[in-house]
Amino acid sequence: MKPIPGLAGVPVGQSARGYQPAELTHYLAPWAGKLTRMPTWPLKREDGQVTCDRETLRRTVIAPWKSLEALGVGVHFGEWGCYNKTPHDVTLGWMSDSLELWKEAGWGWALWCFSGSFGILDSGRADVKYETYKGHQLDRAMLELLQAF
Repeated sequence: MKPIPGLAGVPVGQSARGYQPAELTHYLAPWAGKLTRMPTWPLKREDGQVTCDRETLRRTVIAPWKSLEALGVGVHFGEWGCYNKTPHDVTLGWMSDSLELWKEAGWGWALWCFSGSFGILDSGRADVKYETYKGHQLDRAMLELLQAF
């Protein structure tokens, strides 16, 4: 999703999505096509070259929205997260960098879902040590990361 500067005069904010890079955030998601290479964070090609990291996100995601904000438009990342097949450590690293960038920019955010394949409850991640919470499986590490921001 890209900012729409042509709407800068309209008295509303604009909401972005936080799914970059898609090969990390939608790894093995059945609706996302053939994203079958195991992601890392920072994201690397098979030869080890970094293709996306925190600075890439700053340049390609944050900068365009900062330009919109400079026109007087409020910005919010109203949908973001990482599908449950992405390794947990990769997910948390990417989430931490994304949250830090949004915090630096002064922007709010909303996780795509609280429970389910992108959430902190009942996500179905195979590599998480869950905590039982009110009949649900809680990803405590992800919760604490989110709470830190």
